[in-house]
Amino acid sequence: MNTKKISRMIINKDTKISKILKEYPAAMTVIANIQPKFKKLENPILRRSLATRVSVKDAARIGNMPVNEFLKSLEEAGFPVEYSPTGTEEQAKENLLPPDFSDKEIVTFDARPVINEGKDPFGYINKIAKNLKPNQVLLIINDFEPIPLIDYLIGKNFVHWLTQDQEGNYLSYFKLNCQKPGLLKRLFGSKNVPCRYHDVRQEKQEKKQQQVKDEHLQTSLADFNHIQSKYAGNLKKIDVRHLEMPLPMQSILENLTQLKPDEALFVRHKRLPQFLLPELKKRDFSYVAKEIDPDNVHLIIYKQV
Repeated sequence: MNTKKISRMIINKDTKISKILKEYPAAMTVIANIQPKFKKLENPILRRSLATRVSVKDAARIGNMPVNEFLKSLEEAGFPVEYSPTGTEEQAKENLLPPDFSDKEIVTFDARPVINEGKDPFGYINKIAKNLKPNQVLLIINDFEPIPLIDYLIGKNFVHWLTQDQEGNYLSYFKLNCQKPGLLKRLFGSKNVPCRYHDVRQEKQEKKQQQVKDEHLQTSLADFNHIQSKYAGNLKKIDVRHLEMPLPMQSILENLTQLKPDEALFVRHKRLPQFLLPELKKRDFSYVAKEIDPDNVHLIIYKQV
């Protein structure tokens, strides 16, 4: 064991991997040798995109190992570390995955930085999900339960499992529900039927269906004006443009519960809230929308009759 300290930085469970590598670039070899999964960090592109978001605790979870075991490997390489008193207990809780998930490679997406920048993480997550392989599990880290996203991915043939870590963050795991080819396909050498999410023909069909749906949902200006006139004097108005996610959606849903039978909700929003739309449908609400400019959309939400 090398007891000579090569850095003054104290590493604990919350230290970012990028900070370790900046302080001591040779640590890349040490980390890559801790667990086979970490060898991917030797790829400079992956390292730039992942290391800044992944902490020691996150890396330990990805490697399916106790956080203190990860810290011990760094200490043996010469780094001063601060062990986590509850690290083993926390990690044991986070590693308690269902059998169908525990043997898969975990692809992690932390939605918190994206949301903190005021961006919608849906596009990023959708792109990752489309490229997810059957031997992988998508882990989405968020500070609130992403219910619309869960419903969306379940509809795309994903199996879902949810838990929380000690800090209260929601850890949403998604695994493709791929079926193996049947006996006839194996006997006659037919190609395996891909998962629904990866089926190009299915995607084209869904895209066409979505276009039809969008045409139906994107009502004309005349329709918007008609609904606005219909509820004239009975429009409850709110402005959520200044709120950070997920507060706009929470505010809208809360105000909908307070609507009287003859009232509608007029919402000023930055964009058409994609995550909100499935929730409106489930609650029997309809809406009309009018784009004022790229960062200003008006919505009128009313009860379906």
